[in-house]
Amino acid sequence: MDQLEDIIKKSTELGEAIAQTTVYRDFKKAEHDLLHNTEARKLVENLQKVKQEYHGRQMAGLELSKVEQEKLKEMETACVRNRQVLLSNEANSKFQEFMEQITANIKNGIKSIDT
Repeated sequence: MDQLEDIIKKSTELGEAIAQTTVYRDFKKAEHDLLHNTEARKLVENLQKVKQEYHGRQMAGLELSKVEQEKLKEMETACVRNRQVLLSNEANSKFQEFMEQITANIKNGIKSIDT
């Protein structure tokens, strides 16, 4: 097996190892639970829809009005008050932090050889 094939094999093994962690399992369970909780899913979907709309307007150089800013804050507050949304958000944050650590370690490994 050549070097590139070995790296691809190791990356697959890393992915399998990640999938077996509690961080990943908690993330997937929270994601599943969110998708199957109608109220929580609608809160998140509506918030994402409004955020996308507002982001598009900001990218076009338009400022959000005070009313729009308040609406966004109210929607975000409603989301985090929902237990399932909060659990999903926390699990997602932990998983993202975990993946960032892995990425940083890969970069450090490259830098250690590259210098």
